[in-house]
Amino acid sequence: MSAHLLPASDTGASCAHQVQFYDDEKILIASAADFLAEALAEGGCALILATEAHRRNFRMRLSGIGPDDNIVFVDAAEALGQIVLNGKPDERLFNQLVEGLLDTLQGRGKLRIYGELVALLCADGKHEDALLLESYWNRLATRREFELFCGYPLSVFPGTAHAAVFRHVCQAHSRVIPIGGTAIMAPAEIAVLQQKVLSLDDEVLRRRQAEESTRARERDLADFAENAAEGLHQVAADGTILWANRAELELLGYSADEYIGQHITRFHLDQPVIQDILKRLSAGETLRNYPARLVCKDGAIKHVLIQSNGRFENGVLRYTRCFSRDVTERVAREEAESERNDLLRQAPVAAALLVGAEHRFELANDVYKAMVGKFDLEGKTYAQALPELCARDDTLRILDEAFESGRPYVAEEHLTLVERAGSGRLDERYFKLSVQPLKRVDRLYGLMLIAVDVTDLVAARRGQERASAEREALLRDLERASRAKDEFLAVLGHELRNPLAPIVTALELMKRRGDLKTSKEQDAIHRQVQHLIRLVDDLMDVSRVTRGKLTLREETVQLASVLAKAVEMVSVLMEQRQHTLNAVYPDSAMLWHGDPTRLAQVISNLLTNAARYTPLGGVIHLETRQEEGDVVISVTDNGRGIEEDALPKVFDLFYQGAQTIERAAGGLGVGLALVKSLVAAHNGTVEARSAGPGQGSKFTVRLPLPSSDQLKAIAPEALALSSGAVLRRKVLIVDDNQDAADLLGAIFREHGHDARVAYDPAAALALASSFKPEVVFLDIGLPVMDGYELAALLRKELGDAAPLKIFSLTGFGQPADREKSRRAGMDGHFVKPVEEAQVLQAVLSADMAERTPA
Repeated sequence: MSAHLLPASDTGASCAHQVQFYDDEKILIASAADFLAEALAEGGCALILATEAHRRNFRMRLSGIGPDDNIVFVDAAEALGQIVLNGKPDERLFNQLVEGLLDTLQGRGKLRIYGELVALLCADGKHEDALLLESYWNRLATRREFELFCGYPLSVFPGTAHAAVFRHVCQAHSRVIPIGGTAIMAPAEIAVLQQKVLSLDDEVLRRRQAEESTRARERDLADFAENAAEGLHQVAADGTILWANRAELELLGYSADEYIGQHITRFHLDQPVIQDILKRLSAGETLRNYPARLVCKDGAIKHVLIQSNGRFENGVLRYTRCFSRDVTERVAREEAESERNDLLRQAPVAAALLVGAEHRFELANDVYKAMVGKFDLEGKTYAQALPELCARDDTLRILDEAFESGRPYVAEEHLTLVERAGSGRLDERYFKLSVQPLKRVDRLYGLMLIAVDVTDLVAARRGQERASAEREALLRDLERASRAKDEFLAVLGHELRNPLAPIVTALELMKRRGDLKTSKEQDAIHRQVQHLIRLVDDLMDVSRVTRGKLTLREETVQLASVLAKAVEMVSVLMEQRQHTLNAVYPDSAMLWHGDPTRLAQVISNLLTNAARYTPLGGVIHLETRQEEGDVVISVTDNGRGIEEDALPKVFDLFYQGAQTIERAAGGLGVGLALVKSLVAAHNGTVEARSAGPGQGSKFTVRLPLPSSDQLKAIAPEALALSSGAVLRRKVLIVDDNQDAADLLGAIFREHGHDARVAYDPAAALALASSFKPEVVFLDIGLPVMDGYELAALLRKELGDAAPLKIFSLTGFGQPADREKSRRAGMDGHFVKPVEEAQVLQAVLSADMAERTPA
């Protein structure tokens, strides 16, 4: 380091290169300011290379002593940056900088320089660079005339290690000012002694710090041992526990007083194990991962791995130190995995365990091996063990995705081509495939694969699907057949009603005209026509019920009036068969909620059935009683009876029992089926009983009585036709059945109405323009255009000149037909043959504008 120094004796005679050591910056500033002020006062100049703070102080102290342009201030840090090359002060750059500054002050008298460049280098610990810079100043002084003042804080030479550097700094200067000195020349030895004092203080401080660091390490070590995550304890040579840390005590659940001082064998479950441990440690062995089982205070067992060795002095064991790592959860997990693996090996389904991203077989049971036709799987990756399967299906892709995502995969029907028993033939097999990710401490390590052969189930399901498809096709065929039947019945009803309409109307006219010569014939025709109408109605009702199209018009009525209506409906048949009908009606206070027309139909059907199957002159009973919130209606006869095996069938559609000549007049076999459907629609039941052939029969209907809310809706009595003045209406009948049209017109004229008849739409339109009808009855099935189209043209033709009501008159009576009439704007829908009272009531409807009585 001294090779860079130029001794003070070699410096130019004109240079005073002095150094000030300080521990107080105020002393430094005062000394340096006096040094510079002396030259300025004599008309000289000054160059100051200092830190910003020091430059401010110098400006204040030197202000007004000399001209301002005789003082040059330079930032010491910036100047130092300009002379450093490759991390070291460069003499060429130094000379370039400093000589340039000296040139600016040339010719202005004595030049004194204050510099802190070397002090900045020492503060950064670059003492050698500082000495090198001092040598640059000394060599520059041989060429240029100036005096130099350097300031060093003594703190940059804190210890004995800096003593040599300190001496070299002193030697590089021609004047040394120690701490507390003045600008008067003082021996350099004083400064050296001051540095030694500082070094001793530093050494004392360092030793104190070292002792404190040692104590801190001891505290840290004690804290580490006490608070370590694993159990630690010391055991004396005789087995007595000397010390245990917190983790050891918490592991076993004991307090320090309960654990320390006890013999170590007390806490080991397996005595042979602890005896072996003590024997080995006494022999000087070091134990690593020695398994043992410890007993906790609460009786629980902890599995631990022991790391331990002994502390010997002069060959004698003083104590042992032991780490106890709790591996209870790991042991439990390993035992569970072992049990799982045993279960998988014995499982009746294919099972395999694969570990790692390459899916290496850790386990594969016999069923799995037989399934894939390979028996040397363990240790191989899936791709290595089963390359044929990788080429034939996507199981490997499924395994990759499950391992990457950590999500399970389940396929109900996974198709795989399997070679059976080395036959070389591939069988198409279906498996229920389940892939379950396996984790250890939240880390995915493998997959469990389960495969259940469901080939037979798939084949059975497909057979069921085929059967289901065939059944669906059959049901569709049946539905088409049912629709065709319904359409047939609708057409049949229409075709039967069309000829019945003029017959009924003709009979009504013959009765009104008092034709007594043919009264018997009229009665016969009337009975047969009514019978035929009833058959058609029953057919249509059964069709509606079977299709779920039956609509009930419910109201709360007196039950006795409904039963009386039913009796009236069969009175003619009872007279023909010469039966005695004993009807016991309920009290007028007994009310019932439902469709009274349908209930009357039910009872009349039962009475009709009894009349037909009872020999002439029989006795029939109609009885009613109230029982447990229900009304019970029974029809009993002393007729032919019913065979036991026929009782379950009597309510089946079209069932007629054994055929006899007498039975030929018994109907179509739909009456009782309709009874059952109508009763069920009212949430009721019906049953048939008979003691056997010749023992008569009894039919019992059970219906719920009305609720309190239903009792509030008692229907008003039906309005009777007024017996007062007759209102005269203008009525137009349009029907291509001339007989039916003429007879209906005759009925209206008999009752005082002005009735006109047309047989086709063109005639109707021509007649309407002049006649201006108030009421029109239109047959729907007209030629050229149907009744709906004609109705629209009539309303357009007649406009709003007069109120107009138009009614459908047709043989089609299905709900869809009625709905179609409603959408077409018809005011009502009548099904042929019509009742005289119904059409007369329609003509006299109260909505019509009142007319002058005829």
